Amino acid sequence: MMRSLQIPALVVVLVALFFGLNMLAGAGLRGVRVDATEGSIYTLTKGSRNIAKSPDEPIKLTLYYSSKLAQGRPEIQSFAQRVRETLEEYARVSDGKIALRVVNPEAFSEEEDEAVQAGLTPVPVNDAGENLFLGLVGTNSTDGKETIAFFDPRKERFLEYDTSRLIYALAHPKKRVVGLISGLALDGGFSMDPRTRQPQQTPPWQISNEIKSLYEVRTLNDAKEIPADITVLMVVHPKGLSDATLFAIDQYVLGGGKMLLFTDPYCEQDKMPGQFGVPSGGGASSLEKLLDAWGVEMIGGQLASDRELALRVYTGSQGNQEATPYVVWLNLAEKFLSKDDAVTSDLKQVIFGTPGAIRAKAGATGGATITPLVHTTSQAALLPIEAMTFPPDPKALLKQYTPGNSELVLAARLSGKVKSAFPDGAPKPAEGQEAPPAQGHLAESKGDIGVIYVADCDLLSDNLWVRSENFFGQQVQRKISDNADFVLSALDNLSGDNDLISIRARRESARPFETVDAMQRRADQTLLAQRTVLEQALQEAKSKITELQRQRDDKGSIALSPEQAKEIAKYRIEESETRKKLRQVRLELSKDIERLGVLLKLINTGLVPVLVALFALLLYLARKSRQGRAQGAGGVA
Repeated sequence: MMRSLQIPALVVVLVALFFGLNMLAGAGLRGVRVDATEGSIYTLTKGSRNIAKSPDEPIKLTLYYSSKLAQGRPEIQSFAQRVRETLEEYARVSDGKIALRVVNPEAFSEEEDEAVQAGLTPVPVNDAGENLFLGLVGTNSTDGKETIAFFDPRKERFLEYDTSRLIYALAHPKKRVVGLISGLALDGGFSMDPRTRQPQQTPPWQISNEIKSLYEVRTLNDAKEIPADITVLMVVHPKGLSDATLFAIDQYVLGGGKMLLFTDPYCEQDKMPGQFGVPSGGGASSLEKLLDAWGVEMIGGQLASDRELALRVYTGSQGNQEATPYVVWLNLAEKFLSKDDAVTSDLKQVIFGTPGAIRAKAGATGGATITPLVHTTSQAALLPIEAMTFPPDPKALLKQYTPGNSELVLAARLSGKVKSAFPDGAPKPAEGQEAPPAQGHLAESKGDIGVIYVADCDLLSDNLWVRSENFFGQQVQRKISDNADFVLSALDNLSGDNDLISIRARRESARPFETVDAMQRRADQTLLAQRTVLEQALQEAKSKITELQRQRDDKGSIALSPEQAKEIAKYRIEESETRKKLRQVRLELSKDIERLGVLLKLINTGLVPVLVALFALLLYLARKSRQGRAQGAGGVA
């Protein structure tokens, strides 16, 4: 009787312990989390955690998500859940500095009006006029506002970077300052008119207008010191810089300052006086002294060329023009832009004109780490700048082009610790010049440097990224490439601190069926081989028929000769057999994928429960065995 009462009492105690432990865990372990995903996609990087804790004043984040309209769209629902959990993680690690509010903006509601007024992008989902929202609005205590108009599932890898960037902008609302050192007249100036041979005023480059719309720009040509309030130093086509200016740049970068650098082996926009006073392009620039010390170089006197990426330009006289690949003007699509770096991940196309190539300096020990941002195909080649003529001859360049066997790096991120180009300290001033301001000399960088290096200056010119068009009497600018977006994205990235720059693309939470994809690729390769055999057999049969026709005496006859009929019949049999093989490959692929699916179902629905049951049975038998041994020992006693 007592034993029968003990069992229900034990069950009650176990249930009470279960609920008690859950309540204690919920209260005491609320902040304890374990991220078991590959790549820890739900864990913020150290940089993001630092940014979340950085605001001096509270930041409010409002996520507008139309959860009801997202029902039935699993790709949106799962991504929106990821967005919400990521934002909750920012709020959790911020020590109360970030507050998150989630709003479901139903159709024709005040919340929907708020979302539209904030600049979020509505996505129509039906004919009833309902719009789906999945965007973020962030505000700070000084009425600053930043938005992410729509969280694009295709940009999931940059969810953390975009969010950290928004929070960083709210935490540092002061307008950022770009220091500009340029050997080109980006702000406009005067050039020689080849018709009148008189100076004429030139307007500012459009890229200069774009930068000034977002940043305060301060010209620092011939600077002896880079002011402390410069957020990013932009150096374009540096020619003839004094040692004092080079020293200032060196110390700025080594001290943690960020730099966007453009040099060029052959700058077509550098209008030098040519024959008969007509301007010609082709000036070279380099920051060689500094780059040498950092273990990096732009290959001297060589142009990067690529037949596969060449823009086609029209050559020849009027009325007899033909399109010719201009192998030193490179049209670089997405596949040649790094998708693992926030600067280039969202770009579709950039155009480089007569660029150079970046590489580690031969014989250098240590130095900066070069991470490519823009690169060519593996067929790219180097051409000597002597191959360039005025005016340029695309056909002559094409004749000189010989495909290479490795990619060339056109733009890269430089990081790591580097040495100073002035190991002995500040250079002595030239006679009659002032000495640079007294300051502590850095023999090496304090930490990782932050430099984005581009081996081309012509990409900044209007003709490679924008066209001016007349639209109802107004001049409007139409983009033809993402060159300006590349520059602005680089400035935006570098103007953040090291925490923001350190955040890279994260692994996507959606995982592809890699085994199935590999099976598909193998089948495609087999199909391609079979199709090649079929086409070759077809060509051989056609050649044979043509040869038989040529050998006939009665060439005017339309009727087939016995040899022709036999050859055609033979080809048709071969074609039929080959098509059967193609169908068989497809059938086998389908069967392989189906078998894999069945196996996965069996493992998930059958094998796992069986293993759990087997484990429970073994545990039960082991426990019974121990009880039996214990009872036996008690009986002996």
